[in-house]
Amino acid sequence: MENEAYSFTQIVNEYQEETIQAARQMADNYLESQREIINSVQSAWLPQIEAANRAVTSNWTSPRHVTEHYARLVSAFADNTIAVTRLVNNAVFANLEAFKTSVQTARDNVKEFSRIGVNSAKTLEQVSRDSTTTTFSP
Repeated sequence: MENEAYSFTQIVNEYQEETIQAARQMADNYLESQREIINSVQSAWLPQIEAANRAVTSNWTSPRHVTEHYARLVSAFADNTIAVTRLVNNAVFANLEAFKTSVQTARDNVKEFSRIGVNSAKTLEQVSRDSTTTTFSP
């Protein structure tokens, strides 16, 4: 029985070792294939990328191009600042107009509420007088 347990444990250990070895080989094969693909792509595209990079950097490093790009950048920044200022001014003036209208409406409403309050007080006074004279009249 003890011999069978040892044999079973040995079989399981061998199976695990084979599985680990197979997984390691698959990972190594995958990594090697990825390295080959990257090397192939780099060797195919590297000359074109270097040529494009040289064309771009040679234009960027000339003083005339640097000055032109800087002038365009400053001009775009100024244009954007003016546009934003215009938008802010439009929003402020629109809100001022809305505020002015709401203040006028509030003033008119307060005037109307005051008129309603005065009329109610006069009506109450009149009703109170009428009921007093009617009640205390001989």
